[in-house]
Amino acid sequence: MQLIIPSVLGYEVVVRDAVASFAQRYGLPPDRIEDVKTVLCEACTNAIEHGNGSDPHRRVRVCCTVDEQSLVIAVCDEGELPPTLPGKPVEWFSMPYPSRRGLGLKLIVALSDEVSIAADPTFGTCIRLVFYRDPRSGIHTS
Repeated sequence: MQLIIPSVLGYEVVVRDAVASFAQRYGLPPDRIEDVKTVLCEACTNAIEHGNGSDPHRRVRVCCTVDEQSLVIAVCDEGELPPTLPGKPVEWFSMPYPSRRGLGLKLIVALSDEVSIAADPTFGTCIRLVFYRDPRSGIHTS
């Protein structure tokens, strides 16, 4: 499934609801679907505000794929990969945050089974989120 939205706050709710329905059809339990919804809103909001600078002409692309073991969600903006972003998810927990803003990555890492961020040559910056059907089958990154 692929969704493309403008960089306008509020559209992340449309994505959240569509992906939650997709995750339910996939068979994720209700508590994990709530995690998916929370993480997805954070990731989309980051893409809208930080990646695309809230420019309504720039797009956010969300792609969901499933297999027998996991639901994978990629949230891509049209911005460049921030140079200060740590390379390993475990390092994100030690990042200093001077305000309440900026805690979204910690939440994303805490609720996802795997998280990675990379530049996408055709779109921009993508955050890849993985949710295992059975969380005990993989290594949790937090």
